[in-house]
Amino acid sequence: MAGFNTETVVVVRPPAIDKFGDPVPGSSSETPVGGCLFAPGPSEEGGLGTNQVVTDGHIYGPAGMDIEASDRVRIRGLMYVVVGRPQRWGTAGVVTAVRLYEG
Repeated sequence: MAGFNTETVVVVRPPAIDKFGDPVPGSSSETPVGGCLFAPGPSEEGGLGTNQVVTDGHIYGPAGMDIEASDRVRIRGLMYVVVGRPQRWGTAGVVTAVRLYEG
């Protein structure tokens, strides 16, 4: 993605779960990933009686980016959730749909 104004996002992996359904201490992680492009998408307000705004977007990451459907991603200081499975395009990179919930 040379020639573009890339940025670093932080992939936040939730903790592993033991056989009793409890989080394993120290198993969560935060991994900065450089060389990403972020394309903010449309926003929409919640239904009647709610004070929520939902914003979609896409991350265009480098090939081999370690990101899973269960991860969250910190982008420009805001915490997004991964929507669906990341699309792995071999040497072309990884495309990941994300969603931000506010309110």
